[in-house]
Amino acid sequence: RMVGARDTPLNLPPTYNLPYTDWRFTMSSDNDNNNIGDDNSDKTTKNVSPQHRPSCRPPTNSTYLAIGQDLFSVNEYVSSQYNYSLRRYILAQNHENAKNATTSTDVVTDNGDQTDDDPPSLSSFVPSAFMVYTDLAHLNGLWNPTDYGSGIEYADGLLNSFPSNSDANNQHDQRSHADAGLQIGLYLNGTAGCTSVFTGRLDTQIRSLLAYVERSSASKIFLRIGYEFDNPSFGYGDDPSMYVLAFRKIVADCKRGLSDEALEKVLFVWHSWGAPLSEGLTLERFYPGDDYVDWVGVSIFQQFFPWSPYWGGTVKDVENVLKFAKRKKKPVMIAESTPFGGIELKEASLEAKAFIAGNPHDYYLDDPWERWFGKVIDLINTYDISMWCYIDCDWESQPMWHGVGFGQTRLASNSYVMSRWHDLIVKNGVENRRFLGAGSLENCGLSDDSHSSYTDTATDDNLADTSTGRSFFSRGDIMSDTIIFVLIPFLVVSGAFYIPYFFLGGHKSKYGISTKKERKQLLSNINSLSIRGGNAPFANINDNGA
Repeated sequence: RMVGARDTPLNLPPTYNLPYTDWRFTMSSDNDNNNIGDDNSDKTTKNVSPQHRPSCRPPTNSTYLAIGQDLFSVNEYVSSQYNYSLRRYILAQNHENAKNATTSTDVVTDNGDQTDDDPPSLSSFVPSAFMVYTDLAHLNGLWNPTDYGSGIEYADGLLNSFPSNSDANNQHDQRSHADAGLQIGLYLNGTAGCTSVFTGRLDTQIRSLLAYVERSSASKIFLRIGYEFDNPSFGYGDDPSMYVLAFRKIVADCKRGLSDEALEKVLFVWHSWGAPLSEGLTLERFYPGDDYVDWVGVSIFQQFFPWSPYWGGTVKDVENVLKFAKRKKKPVMIAESTPFGGIELKEASLEAKAFIAGNPHDYYLDDPWERWFGKVIDLINTYDISMWCYIDCDWESQPMWHGVGFGQTRLASNSYVMSRWHDLIVKNGVENRRFLGAGSLENCGLSDDSHSSYTDTATDDNLADTSTGRSFFSRGDIMSDTIIFVLIPFLVVSGAFYIPYFFLGGHKSKYGISTKKERKQLLSNINSLSIRGGNAPFANINDNGA
């Protein structure tokens, strides 16, 4: 039994021991299918190194905004923000009309929005990504709706609810693209589930997951593999090394099984609970390695509250994760967040209520914004956090969470919090901070990764040459970079890659979303993604991926 990813060297299959720079997959034309295993057969090899995988980090002082965590809650968030903004717009219009109708200087105008010629559009309030959940064993809630007792989970339903503005006038292809991305929590079911992943028993499910990613219309997909790995109730802590192996295998299968286009839009997130670790455990023991992790995530629920129990953690526990991410040179997301106990603390614990009764004017207890939301924003500014995922939900109405203590965290449930959110988040009223909505993920990573003082191209143990400090696309010479890095390679390899890619079913669905027929066809084309089982992703790839 391996006791830890860092404490004992892991006895991994060769593929898992290699860094990305040594990974290979091959794809040959249909004429080569009879030459499988022939070393003299003509093959095309592609290098998929981390240097060629943009991190999708936003520009400095900018944060992607994501909302979760079920179909109704996300739709309610967008509609309530839209409704609130329209009311503000109408009020501002009325004041403007009154001011124009009188010469009196005593007319007092609303301190909200400035009057615009046109009212705001619904799309203005769609977040950059939708937060959803599924489990690897069943994959419910992606292309088909499901309800775990926590509201309807339906990733495609959310993407269909808010199609791209660019597609709105296309009657033949309205579902071909979405401005928003997905942030998917992928449950692995503890050590037992991780063992099933690593030994190949869930390879069919992994193929189905990749088929979904391949066809999804999401602009980007942030895949939180085995989210909250250090949460004791999720059962990964009894064997962290198995969690590491499962994480690495899923990443490896994605690298081997996805088309170039699909692989570019998926990012792998390592997500901590942000609370004290069980005795003998460290973050390092759960860490799959720099070559397997694109982003680091952390949860924020009760850690800002002085009444938080020991197991719930403190700000120090959250900052330990943020500092870990900085050492690893990874962008950070607040992967799950909501004020535990509710915005108005109506579901707070007896201990919390006792504390509040004894300290009614301390810790901003009389200010529902500053006691939690304001502190989250301060943390985002301090660490330049790249994504904030907020759960806008009436937890008490959901059977899974009723009586647990999360409470009512819908922004619209409190008029003061709603006003502050609108002014500071929606209207970007926070000094030196921009919150980004739908469409912001579309071209992320092409030219903005160089903004950070720590880049993704270096690792702690093996630093790459970053002396030039030049991003993939130089802002100073975009045209020449486009010719050198895009046009010329495309002309060279398009014939070698696109024809087999097309016949393998990797071309984009005309609907942009997986249908049952398309998934069946795609899965029949992808023979196997099991590396441990000795089967390669395509029929013409040998066991070593060469």
